Amino acid sequence: MTIYPFYLDKTKHNKDDTYIDVKLEHPIICQSDEYLKIKLLDVQYMNNMYNISSYLQNNIIKLNITPLIYDIEPTRSGVLEDIYDISQTPLTYNTSTTLTYDTGNDIQFITGTNFKIHYKDEQILDGVDSFENVFYGTTPIELMFKPDDNYIIVEKLDNTNTDYLRQVSYGIKKTILHTEEVLIRLVVKGSYDNITYTNIPIMTTDTELITFADDSLEDAIIDRVRINLVNRINYKYYKFSITNTAPSVDQQGYRLNSLKLFTLPEVPYSIGVPSTTSLTIPDGFYKASTYVAKIKELITPYSMDITLDSLTNKVSITHILIDNIIYPYTDPNGRVALELPSLNTRDNIGISKTPNTLVVNTPFVGDTSIDLVNYKKIILATDLDFTNKTHNDLITGNDDGTGVGNILAWIDSDFAPFTCVKYNNYEMTSYRIENKNISNIRFTLYNEKRQKLNLDNMLLHFEIEKLRLN
Repeated sequence: MTIYPFYLDKTKHNKDDTYIDVKLEHPIICQSDEYLKIKLLDVQYMNNMYNISSYLQNNIIKLNITPLIYDIEPTRSGVLEDIYDISQTPLTYNTSTTLTYDTGNDIQFITGTNFKIHYKDEQILDGVDSFENVFYGTTPIELMFKPDDNYIIVEKLDNTNTDYLRQVSYGIKKTILHTEEVLIRLVVKGSYDNITYTNIPIMTTDTELITFADDSLEDAIIDRVRINLVNRINYKYYKFSITNTAPSVDQQGYRLNSLKLFTLPEVPYSIGVPSTTSLTIPDGFYKASTYVAKIKELITPYSMDITLDSLTNKVSITHILIDNIIYPYTDPNGRVALELPSLNTRDNIGISKTPNTLVVNTPFVGDTSIDLVNYKKIILATDLDFTNKTHNDLITGNDDGTGVGNILAWIDSDFAPFTCVKYNNYEMTSYRIENKNISNIRFTLYNEKRQKLNLDNMLLHFEIEKLRLN
């Protein structure tokens, strides 16, 4: 047996290449009764390749953004016309409107075709109409509306009506002489079942506040017009009540004069021209926390946020909508789809599919945990013709993925940055090759996703053995 030993430093001739070329000064030639084997003895290199980089094509996140143009003004709901005959003066109930009473619970019901009014008052009597037409709201209207005893519920009977409440106007009439300042606020709630109610916030603080000064006159009426609500939910029931700072003995002197509701359709906007924005994560070594922090920095200007679950190590991405939209308005980040161009990126962030359209204010949770290890293995392959070809079934991580030749070594590389990775062939494994004349050998470097690597350093020790056939 004849042994040809080789000791190579990649930095000498192939520092920035994805391969190591070995040019023999004298070819190794086999006679007909001889054959060759290659044996890799040891490898050493510095683990200095970034785990996020343009080279790996895992540093780009794309946002497909469609602006939404809110060009529809809230319109007055059809409650008034549904309940009352507006062709009459004064207004009277429509012939189809029915009045019923639940005296046990102190509620009067006024039922039209598309809406039903529930009026709560402690003095409800069977057959006695206690309701006044606050939906029209002329000066004489004085509906009892004490904080703890009275409310109005507007129930939608038309299940095909997808409009939602967006604005409300109301007026309070002072019917007593009272010389202290009184503050009154409208309270709006929504419900699907008339059991559990959710508070609907006022968009701008104190726009619902009515203040009667200590010198205000009897029969004074104060209105608040088109109060904007933070609501995009098509509730079946909307409930209206007030808070009142007047002493309890005087609260009945402040009565509801008007209540007008304004709605928006289910889709209150038109679609703008879509565009695509590419966000670039700077090349570097990242751990989960710094990776998420950098993405957060990049997506924040687009009304987005990302967090990392400390238990599952999964990301949660949210398209944030602060619903302070008042017609007319253009939301530049109205609709966002997250696109992850390469499999490497998807594997790193833990999201399997692309693109993903984000639902506003609803977290989009990754499918798997973050995995930022892009060099679990370093593959050393060769162009030599193995007698028994090596087989691989590896995924392709990005556009640079290629076929892999005969694999000579499969090296563990999951180590901290700037550590020295060492491989020793303790089993002294060798591979028989069919080559009979060798003047050049090429070793090519890959990661486990078929991408060639331009690792800038490596020390390599191997030998070619010439043996005689038995």
